[in-house]
Amino acid sequence: MSGSGSGGIQDSITDAAQHVAGGVHSTMEQAGNAACRAHDGIGEVRAVIRAQPITAALVVFALGYLFGRLGSLIPSGSRRA
Repeated sequence: MSGSGSGGIQDSITDAAQHVAGGVHSTMEQAGNAACRAHDGIGEVRAVIRAQPITAALVVFALGYLFGRLGSLIPSGSRRA
């Protein structure tokens, strides 16, 4: 009787391990797909920069300006009265 009980537990552990392994495999596939998309996106950005270098420089300077202005709106904690 104890043999059939341990067989059920072993089957449930095996099923749980297979479920976890399937989840890990799915996650690895998704990570690989995301890495491929990111690599393709970087290639597209490089192509745009090479095709329009002046426009790309203006965009970078504009983003830097905006981030600088937004950063100046954040209060610093070192104000003294």
